[in-house]
Amino acid sequence: MTNKAIAISTIAGILTLSVLAWISITNQASAQAKPTTLTLGSYPNTGKVGSAGTLRVSLLGKLTFEDSEVGRAATIWITGTGEGKQETAVRTNEFGTYNTHADLGPGTHKIEAFFLGDAAHMSSSATKTIPVTP
Repeated sequence: MTNKAIAISTIAGILTLSVLAWISITNQASAQAKPTTLTLGSYPNTGKVGSAGTLRVSLLGKLTFEDSEVGRAATIWITGTGEGKQETAVRTNEFGTYNTHADLGPGTHKIEAFFLGDAAHMSSSATKTIPVTP
């Protein structure tokens, strides 16, 4: 009985240390991720169209990291374009900027851009509301 109790205590101790080590590694990894900033602009930022028309809007922005570096070759996800697409992916260039366009019908469109983050950088997002009147 004593050997069995010692074995169980030893296994419990090893499991506890394993969990604590995993938590420590996870906390270190998230502590190392640096904040990011994502911008989103549009041109035009409002418009008027016929009832069946659309307004072509240029969407552009920039991804920057806390350490003043730009987000080169990062994927930015854009939602809310109302084109029947769930989301659109665009890549940043060597200056951290991105651009695309959307054809918006009448209504108020909440366009959102997301950077999902990576091993070294935290996620960020930006939102732009674009009203298109008939």
